[in-house]
Amino acid sequence: MEQGCPMRLGHLHFNSPLLLAPMSGITDTPLRQLTRKMGCDLVFTEMVSAEGLIRKGESFLRMKKDEHPISVQLFGSDPEVLIEAANMVEAMGADAIDLNMGCPAKQVVMTGAGADLMRFPEKVKGILTKVRKKVRTPLTIKIRSGWDGDHINALEISKIAESCGIDAISIHPRTRDQGLRGRADWDLIGKLKKTVHIPIIGNGDVTTPSLIKKMFDETGCDGVMIGRGALGNPWIFRFKNSMPLGKDSGGPPSLEERKNVIGHHFMLTQTHYGEREAVKKIRKHVYWYTKGLPFCTSFHAILSTLIEKEILLGAIHSYFDFLQRRNPCPPFESKKNASATGQGREGF
Repeated sequence: MEQGCPMRLGHLHFNSPLLLAPMSGITDTPLRQLTRKMGCDLVFTEMVSAEGLIRKGESFLRMKKDEHPISVQLFGSDPEVLIEAANMVEAMGADAIDLNMGCPAKQVVMTGAGADLMRFPEKVKGILTKVRKKVRTPLTIKIRSGWDGDHINALEISKIAESCGIDAISIHPRTRDQGLRGRADWDLIGKLKKTVHIPIIGNGDVTTPSLIKKMFDETGCDGVMIGRGALGNPWIFRFKNSMPLGKDSGGPPSLEERKNVIGHHFMLTQTHYGEREAVKKIRKHVYWYTKGLPFCTSFHAILSTLIEKEILLGAIHSYFDFLQRRNPCPPFESKKNASATGQGREGF
């Protein structure tokens, strides 16, 4: 694929070939909203249990207007259950549906779902054939290299998917046994691209704009799905603007921009979950946003202890104020001081 070319997914057309990967417990509505603003043209929900969705109804999955286009990732092993769940998310307004066939988590594979499906190609064929007949929206799958080093069968599964009418394949080229260890085998992405004629989306070890370009150059993939590389770094999706020239995206964000985006992320999280839950959920993102910055270790040491909104926002403000002005004060304030100074203001 020529860098900068639009990507197609069934009837959907995208200006950017960069996608936000589905990540359990992470790619919730606030993060999806934020990355869309940063230039990500297609976001994926967290992995959604097909059975759970049917049992709990629409309250189990929430999508907002400013998240679209959005793909809902379902997991399960029963084709009839997957069909019912897929029909539900279509009715709810999902723009695409992704079937997870690569999750390595023990609690998922024990149910016969996720990466366990790759051990049974005929079962995969049965599921995809049945679901494809009942789903109108673009339908994709996400796979791994295989179950383990002795059973690398991503090519076989990809051929089956193409024959069943699947619109695209996302691959994280590690085995189930590897989890997130070792290096992703990008060569396998290139082999898939040469083997099938539907879009191939690469995933794994893509954490910088230069690595995005490298994956496109080395594999010829149609799109790049970014997971861990987007944590605390939603700016990575800006790279689409410099892709045609093969340039970098302009370097890391300034401290001021980083601080403002944290404030905006917290606002989105509070709107979605309420204040108390937002404080709990935003702390891990604050850790990612500040990872690698000066004095981050001492700042991170107190993050988990900050349970009140004003104190948390005050500590964040104090930390960035220290970095920007190099004041002689410590890079964060104690709970008592943060509260007393009144620096826990929204937007900082």
